[in-house]
Amino acid sequence: MLKTIFAATIAMLLLAALPARADNALAGIWKIERAEPAPWVDATFKPDQKEVATYVGKTVKFLARSIKGPALLACPDPNFEMKDYSGDMICQGGLGEFFKDAAKAEEAATKLGFKTRPIKTLETGCEHEFDFHMTDTDHAAFALDNMIYWLKRTQK
Repeated sequence: MLKTIFAATIAMLLLAALPARADNALAGIWKIERAEPAPWVDATFKPDQKEVATYVGKTVKFLARSIKGPALLACPDPNFEMKDYSGDMICQGGLGEFFKDAAKAEEAATKLGFKTRPIKTLETGCEHEFDFHMTDTDHAAFALDNMIYWLKRTQK
């Protein structure tokens, strides 16, 4: 009985350390390189520098059964799903809500760096429901509190 419990525990630990599933294009290790105010905030917006410092420069690891990362990004039990988004859907629909015009939202998404469509997006299914939008295979972004955070892949 103890051998069975021990073997099951070892198997679970090994699974948790594996890279994320193949259908997760963000599988691997990423670094949050920078943050910028979202397009929907006005010029008087002042980012919370303490919160920005919580994320910028930190590492996010997308593993098979978890997301390891700072603060709200950490998730012990994600339900990864890759989706194709249009520009108005990124940032939890923030661009579409702000511009109220799909063409203007698409233009804003392009200015942010999303040059191709559809925009590959990882929905995590986590408690805090972050979506990670890819500009290419090694760069992605997510939105939090009127800021857009930019990630760069450091390891697959």
